[in-house]
Amino acid sequence: MFEMFENFSKQNEEAYKQKGQQSMHGMDSKVFVISAGGSVFFDSPPNAELIAKLANSVDRLSGEGYKIVLVAGGGKTARNYVEAAEQFNANKFELDKIGIAATRLNAQLLINALQNPGNEVLTKVEDAAKVLDEGKVPVFGGLIPSFTTDAVAALIAEYLDATFINLTNVEGIYSSDPRKNTGAELLQEISYEKLVEMIVKKGSKPGQNIVLDLPCCLILQRSNLNGLVLNGNNIENFERAVRGKQFNGTVISGSEDADISGPVGEIETEIIPGKIKPARKKRKFSKPSSRKTGKKIPQKTKRDEFDPHDVYRIDFGR
Repeated sequence: MFEMFENFSKQNEEAYKQKGQQSMHGMDSKVFVISAGGSVFFDSPPNAELIAKLANSVDRLSGEGYKIVLVAGGGKTARNYVEAAEQFNANKFELDKIGIAATRLNAQLLINALQNPGNEVLTKVEDAAKVLDEGKVPVFGGLIPSFTTDAVAALIAEYLDATFINLTNVEGIYSSDPRKNTGAELLQEISYEKLVEMIVKKGSKPGQNIVLDLPCCLILQRSNLNGLVLNGNNIENFERAVRGKQFNGTVISGSEDADISGPVGEIETEIIPGKIKPARKKRKFSKPSSRKTGKKIPQKTKRDEFDPHDVYRIDFGR
């Protein structure tokens, strides 16, 4: 299935080269693709108050020169229609088409809430650059059967060399399901390599409790794009993250050697083109170097019963 991503991305890349790169020059460091989680903004009924807060935030950030792309999730609206269609024996392809239609309905809500959106819900990745060049906010729903809206947002981020942000219903990525375990720890940072390994280990199944899906992670990993997982209910925190200020959440790093140790809580970031680099303060756990290799040796946790940095034992909650 991943070959479909490769072919789709290559088509977008060719279209972008034909368009020319002059209009995109110099704005990479301020481009963000936001996956607005359906479970947060588009519950049943849609959360009009929170949608308005997100739209107002995007309007403010756009006024400051940040380039924002929005991708709407499906939420309960999509699930309700899919469940109804299952009663009529619709096949998986048809169910996906119905889900995509629901995400585009939610995207239209975002368009109505924004001050300066694109004229319509976009259906081609390459159209994002055109709308940004016009000084407007591109808005997407789903695009392709079998692609989640997180994966769609990842494709757009890859096309624009942008920062990916997932606004979900938890603070970030946890060591275990925070809804079931009150002692679950919020991870400051995790590499795509470890996140992908964890997803593959668990098995990518519908309805599983993982904050991002495998195709989304693979797309971001292959282009070495970093991402953020934030709580969509905290719009102020989202704004701080975009502006490079201190924020609560999880950085998903493109580096295989990402340092995910240290205290949980607010972290300070430096935004560079398509990347996010956490500016580290004093660490809770040190990592001494090996005399022979000079490589860092992970410090063992004092909690014998559970290691929150053991990728094979991480259980993510949305």
